[in-house]
Amino acid sequence: MKATGTVEVKSWDEKTWDGRPHAEVEGRKLTEAQVSFAYTGDVTGVSSCRYLMYYGDDVAWTTALEEIVADGGTVVLRHVGAYRTSVEAVIEIVDGTGVFAGAKGAATVDWAEDGRGTYTLEYEV
Repeated sequence: MKATGTVEVKSWDEKTWDGRPHAEVEGRKLTEAQVSFAYTGDVTGVSSCRYLMYYGDDVAWTTALEEIVADGGTVVLRHVGAYRTSVEAVIEIVDGTGVFAGAKGAATVDWAEDGRGTYTLEYEV
């Protein structure tokens, strides 16, 4: 199956592992971000995502788990990637419930500068 649409960042709360706002800490750091996304299109709903990140000299390495609560069920995604001048990520669909029960596959998101993107989910149930 294939699903496409748009995704938008609704909230982003990122802190260092010792609880300080990430923007207040210069240089190398470990952070956690609690993020909410809104999805429209073939999958419509909201998600809760937790990123763990390491900021190096010229890259932010990321890993995350995200659960989309959509019409008809949930979809769980696993993200592994980096941010240099743009997002470089592999996103895997690892499970789901309802109409997405047992979903396995891949996802891509093409992000724009304004925090919106277009997604494609390709999966089997």
